[in-house]
Amino acid sequence: MPIRLIKLPNDFDAVIDLTINCFQYPENETWSVQSDDQENIVDMFKSIQRLWPLIRLFQVVVPTLRDLLHGLIWEEDGRPVGMIFLQRQKTTDTWHIGNVAVLPEYRRRGIARRLVEDGLALIREHGGRMALLDVIAGNVPAYTLYKRLGFEHYNSRFEFNYLQDTPLPEQPLPDAYKSSALKLLDWRPSFELGRRIVPADVRKYEPVTEAHYKTGPAGPLFLGIMKLGGIKAARIMVQTREDEKIVAVASYRIRKRAGGVNGISLQVDPGHSEVAPYLLSFLINTVLRLSPGRRIEFDVPGWQSKVLEIVAETPCTKRYEYHSMGAAL
Repeated sequence: MPIRLIKLPNDFDAVIDLTINCFQYPENETWSVQSDDQENIVDMFKSIQRLWPLIRLFQVVVPTLRDLLHGLIWEEDGRPVGMIFLQRQKTTDTWHIGNVAVLPEYRRRGIARRLVEDGLALIREHGGRMALLDVIAGNVPAYTLYKRLGFEHYNSRFEFNYLQDTPLPEQPLPDAYKSSALKLLDWRPSFELGRRIVPADVRKYEPVTEAHYKTGPAGPLFLGIMKLGGIKAARIMVQTREDEKIVAVASYRIRKRAGGVNGISLQVDPGHSEVAPYLLSFLINTVLRLSPGRRIEFDVPGWQSKVLEIVAETPCTKRYEYHSMGAAL
């Protein structure tokens, strides 16, 4: 059979090679994985590889961690030519499908379809009831495949890049609000905010429950992976001064090694979008100060329309639009 389970740690090198080489699109170079993306990918997998003995120990003690990394590899001509990654979201019955990847010279042979079909079967075997994935807008063959396999397009998200070395003009935080630091593993503020602002049509596929937000036993592992990968991160939240209602949660991650990509994230209550200019300038300028000379990337979901309007007024450039798709199993 040309399809088999990914076996770690033996397949780490194959996974790294496929992740880099499969995401090349001769027909549309803007979709291809760039060199700084590759540096992040390699560092992440190398960090997981170094921590693998500890991860295996954790998996023995904590059964839910056994679903941290699943996947399938397709082999032809004596080598891996395609793969799919499957990951349970914390302790829930929701799974995320990532890296549906086939080398360019092996595409349009039905390999991607078979990988997804067998991947969905594997998710069901492990008790999964929901599968999520993202596809680049404009990738019509992949989008059509997922629709035929029962996926629904329920949301979009937009990836932006900040490519300049000069900081944004500082924007003050309005007087009615205050900001404070958050611990990296403190999940409750994000949960409280998400429970209030995530739209119902998105919740159908991305439920806002404690189980979906709790960091759990995997949290310290992810921090260890980040540390080994030379990544430092920090989080903040914004609250109203009057009643201390959480109206935004934001974070940044920076590279402490040469190369790679830095990142920020922000989620803002649509009823308090006036805090978004402050957060955007604070995050970008902090990253530029601490880790200069790198591209800064961040995502904004389509339902955060006011944040998208604010980003459009800055020098940030849109790189991708993704369609978020989900299927009940």
